[in-house]
Amino acid sequence: MPRTRARCKPARAELPPRALLAFALALGLLAACARESPARREARFADLAAFAAQRPRGDDRPRVVVIGIDGASWDYLDPLIAAGSLPNFARLQKLGATARLRSLDTHYTPPAWTSMFTGKLPARTGVYSFGSWDVASQSFHMVSSLDVAVPAVWDVASAAGLRVAAVGVPITYPAHPVNGVVVGGLETPKQHGPRLAFHLAHSAFPARPPEMKSFAPPISSMLEDEHNQLFLFFGDSQDDGVTRYDRVSMRVVAKGIEPLAERTLGAYEFALGEFSPWVKLRVQRGDRLVDAFARFQFVVENGEFAFRVSPTFFRIEEPFTSPRELAGELESRFGYYLPHEFLSMELVPTAARDSVSAARFFLAREPWDLFLFVFGESDNAHHLDGFADSVRPVYQTIDAFLGELMNGLDARTTLVVVSDHGFGVYEWSVDLNHFLADQGLLRWKSPGVIDRDQSLVFHEMWQLYFQPKLLTPEELSRRGVEMRPGETPRQALVRHVADAARAIRAPDGHAVPVELAAVPDDAVKPAPDMTVRGYPDGVFVEFWDAPHPTETTVTPLPEKERWQHARDGIAIFYGAQIRPGHLDTFPIQDIAPTILDLLALPVADDLDGHVVAGLLDGSASRRALARVASYPPRAPLPEAAPGQNGEFEEALRALGYVN
Repeated sequence: MPRTRARCKPARAELPPRALLAFALALGLLAACARESPARREARFADLAAFAAQRPRGDDRPRVVVIGIDGASWDYLDPLIAAGSLPNFARLQKLGATARLRSLDTHYTPPAWTSMFTGKLPARTGVYSFGSWDVASQSFHMVSSLDVAVPAVWDVASAAGLRVAAVGVPITYPAHPVNGVVVGGLETPKQHGPRLAFHLAHSAFPARPPEMKSFAPPISSMLEDEHNQLFLFFGDSQDDGVTRYDRVSMRVVAKGIEPLAERTLGAYEFALGEFSPWVKLRVQRGDRLVDAFARFQFVVENGEFAFRVSPTFFRIEEPFTSPRELAGELESRFGYYLPHEFLSMELVPTAARDSVSAARFFLAREPWDLFLFVFGESDNAHHLDGFADSVRPVYQTIDAFLGELMNGLDARTTLVVVSDHGFGVYEWSVDLNHFLADQGLLRWKSPGVIDRDQSLVFHEMWQLYFQPKLLTPEELSRRGVEMRPGETPRQALVRHVADAARAIRAPDGHAVPVELAAVPDDAVKPAPDMTVRGYPDGVFVEFWDAPHPTETTVTPLPEKERWQHARDGIAIFYGAQIRPGHLDTFPIQDIAPTILDLLALPVADDLDGHVVAGLLDGSASRRALARVASYPPRAPLPEAAPGQNGEFEEALRALGYVN
């Protein structure tokens, strides 16, 4: 807003003592204000196109690099920083601006990242959870970028003529075209192949790969299954006079394909005891052979070599990159580029190193105006092992990468590090469908199968849905729901369910109040009727409870499921224009307008978020705050939108949310 100036009349020759005191105080106040950073001028534009037409094209325009760390929290980071385990996070704390980032009421990955990068809350983005209920098909469908009703920061920057890259950001499949690249993240449809089993076909071969250096006679063997042969050589890479096998060289050959040159699927070299890169294999899929990918680990056990094989994934054939041909380039470069997948703990540190390699690859591709990359391995690790020591290598890998970024940062680039939520320990779980059944609002066809035609309300994925056919005064009365004067049936049901949820108690009698909120009537459709507003202390509201009904509404959480999302994440800003220090906690939807402002792009009036206050140093805060009424929609997909593959519950299982 423009600064205001005080209007003063000429002073009289003589002033009474009280007037002199007041005048002195006013001068002191003005001097104090002068020491503060001047308020920023506001520059308004008719629309983004009008702004882009006059935007300077010089090389000195600001740039922003955004690194997302899914599930990161200060509760986990602070002890490691204090212990010296994360030196670059420590540098960021000392030299940057840090804050707790307050996530959404439903602090889960799809709505949280979507609101973070659009600046709008779920009622306006259309993303409330991992999926939504489709009335026509009477089933859930996985959320995708097609469900996101508003543009994200990379769409806005692209429309303003900037070069952008959004890599691994959740809910970006299918990839909409931008002035740059997009690579789908979480919820890109991936299909698991069969669990492959190999047997030892030969125990030794006289030859060895010419490129393999070994200071001891290499050991060779061959593994095979129905469609593949794996030629293996184990070598000693250290010239230390001791035979110690530490390297694996592997060539994968497809059976039954001629000529020989076309049979080789790939050659790989990696450390003994570590997982290989993603290895291309041939796998039967229906009536055809297709490419699939897996990782191998070879170890020495009792003096003999043993191996294990990771889960297998089919090649992603959907348009998860923009431009589309980028997918082939990634496979050529990395063997297989796997958008975030829930993996076993032994694979998670390896996956984090893979993610760093991918981030380096894209950063080096060109000097992006806006670059975004999200690490999903941190969330994966916390779900499996909480804050245990096994999680530390994942963060140390990310920490080293952040150090690289800081060391290479120029004066016009700001580094932003954020998370969508944190993690915490929960002792109790609440099955809302059991609660709704106890209230007489939900009915079962059979255990675990909801009769949605006869259920006034049912719950899935922190969303409550009402049955429109039953929303009548007569039916509400029959179910024990009182309608007050002036209320509609929907308003009465919202109030009744919310009040009853606040009164939930555990079997031992202690209170377990659950807060539920109504979704606004003008929310983007399709939308649930109510959502879960976070969790009371120590209590987790079940995510996917319909197929797994409990005997009581409140039950103790199993030990392996106690680590779940907590609301507060992290926010860090670092760069030449950032004022170091600790910021007050601010909401997640403030990130998008702040990123756009750091890029000197207009902030739209219709955002739910605001530019974070107190972030810029004195010189940066003097520039104009550009504003527009709203942003243009995203660029449309170049072809018909693909559907989600596979069963909904199977997709959630792959993400780790269904056991």
